Amino acid sequence: MKRLRRIVLACLLVVLPVGASAAGAQAPAAPGRPALWRTYDLIVDLNHLPRTYTCDQLWYVFYNLLARLGAPYSSLNVLPYRCSRTPAGDMRSPRVQVHLQMPRLLHGTAVKWATLQAVRRRIELGPGKPKTLHASDCQLLRQIRETLLDALPVKVVRSRLRCAAGAHFGLTVSAWVALPRKAPAPGG
Repeated sequence: MKRLRRIVLACLLVVLPVGASAAGAQAPAAPGRPALWRTYDLIVDLNHLPRTYTCDQLWYVFYNLLARLGAPYSSLNVLPYRCSRTPAGDMRSPRVQVHLQMPRLLHGTAVKWATLQAVRRRIELGPGKPKTLHASDCQLLRQIRETLLDALPVKVVRSRLRCAAGAHFGLTVSAWVALPRKAPAPGG
């Protein structure tokens, strides 16, 4: 019986290519497009928010939202100001300065300068996406869309930003995201 199992296993190893599964071989991933990192330095003015945000809350919302859009963590710098130290404060028109990088596609002869490959991805934004965006943050997300997202190479695909009490809200955006770099082959 053991010998029969070994023979069947050996036959499967010969028939199936490396990396294939019994359900079928996977299709090769779509290649990325040549791109470079483009740096953005922006100041986002938020006006008359319905609740007070602490500087820490704003930092986490912006940092996590930009990372979700594909900005590398190493490029992110978020500086909220004119915000409250406590949630009980009355400062409702804060500013957030952001520094980040996002892929910029290259075309024609410029592709020789590409330092990365990028693919277009759909990204959901709303309560829990990122974790620091809550059900009470509809107006905040609306103002982020009108200021920050309009200044970035992000296309809004779907918008549900009716900020009535208890209404579900969210955005679906399309953005170019860098593909992870492949590790160099051993010995090469």
